[in-house]
Amino acid sequence: MGFNAEGMERVYATKVNLEEIMYVVLNMTRLHEEGKNPCLETAMLMLADRYKRRKNAAQKCFVIIQRIHCLLRLIESKDERMRSWTIDTVDPDCMLTNQAVFTATALCPMRRQNEQTYFQPDEFFDIVLRESESNGKA
Repeated sequence: MGFNAEGMERVYATKVNLEEIMYVVLNMTRLHEEGKNPCLETAMLMLADRYKRRKNAAQKCFVIIQRIHCLLRLIESKDERMRSWTIDTVDPDCMLTNQAVFTATALCPMRRQNEQTYFQPDEFFDIVLRESESNGKA
């Protein structure tokens, strides 16, 4: 698969589910709690090991990392709506996050502009709200 626009659209359309996002989140949290300093490269290596020998391993790893990047950009944007779904902790590098945020990370369409991927905030928070209501966690 080439890196032309059509090929990249197929890669970005790779389906991801909550369990795949949580795999990264929980393992990165564990490493952090062990006193390590995991980064997105750590997550990529973790995913590469998990998906080795799979037909679409590279695409799957790439898309999961891109989705996590989009979540981090949304958190860094200081969108006030995120405060409804997260709680700061004593550790400045960690926050408690409602599962609906991670579900939205898996489901929200990724947008691209100037070679940057992002979640459109209104779409993202619509999914968060819908998922919270469906799980009785609103």
